[in-house]
Amino acid sequence: MSTSTASRYLRGQLKVQPETAARIDAAVRELHYEVRPAAAADGAREHAPVIALIVPELANPFFAALAEEIATAAAVSGASLVIGVTGRQAQREAKVSDFVAGTEDIDGMIYVGMHRENPRLLQAISDGLPVVVLDEEIANTSGVDTIGVDNYGGAYQATAYLAQLGHRRIAHIAGPRELSTTRDRLRGYREAMEHAGLEVDEALILHGPYTEQFGASTFPYLTGAAQPPTAVFIGSDIAAVGVLGAAELHGLSIPEDLSVVGCDGIRVGEWLRPKLTTLQQPVAELARGALELVHARITDPGGGTVRRNLPLQLVIRGSAVPPQH
Repeated sequence: MSTSTASRYLRGQLKVQPETAARIDAAVRELHYEVRPAAAADGAREHAPVIALIVPELANPFFAALAEEIATAAAVSGASLVIGVTGRQAQREAKVSDFVAGTEDIDGMIYVGMHRENPRLLQAISDGLPVVVLDEEIANTSGVDTIGVDNYGGAYQATAYLAQLGHRRIAHIAGPRELSTTRDRLRGYREAMEHAGLEVDEALILHGPYTEQFGASTFPYLTGAAQPPTAVFIGSDIAAVGVLGAAELHGLSIPEDLSVVGCDGIRVGEWLRPKLTTLQQPVAELARGALELVHARITDPGGGTVRRNLPLQLVIRGSAVPPQH
């Protein structure tokens, strides 16, 4: 039994087995420990909650914007926020999870972009730490509240839009294979192609990290295909920035030679030339929703599991047009 488990039990945030409760109560009596009440007489919390926000990175403007929105929502609600960055590295994820789970004053966690099973986090959840998973879905987290977007529906919409413009050779620049968002967007792309009567060329599906560098690096594969694509759906705006930035180096003009649709709706997309057509993430709604869920779980640890899926909105700008050749 961890010290954080005992702390949450004493603060009324966790129900434990009768024998565990008896051991904690006996220790309290033996040590003459003064238990700080979790709530005042009127039911309100005695102190503002402290929430840990865990993000994979801040270099990607999508995660930076999401963290900013969560920080703003937390400030409005009176909560304090502690931010940890994992770098999508297992060792750093473990250290961050250990810190949060072992810190008595942290009341709940919002975990963004988790992409692998994290044994330490699963143990913290089992010990009663209120956790909300945002953006990605992971296995073995039954009973954990989640909030995200309809990545399948968004990818279907983006690909279908390119097909409606008249494109027949549509590539897909996808994210890392282990991400649930990648798999859902790939499924939406495939089904939209199928429903439009278009053949999927497996050579035009490229997986890699969501970075400008990866986006830029895809051109040899796109232009070197036996039948190059006239359009591409990219699973991340930051990768799309790399594509737009490198196009001229490869003798291509966007959108005349290659139409581009991204995903995320980062602000810089409005300043590109041409402006980026994209799937807009409901960042403010995701931030508020995640904070509401973790507040609710802190207040009512035994409440039913919540899963929210918000829609992505296709924002049409200048980077996608009917095929010109």
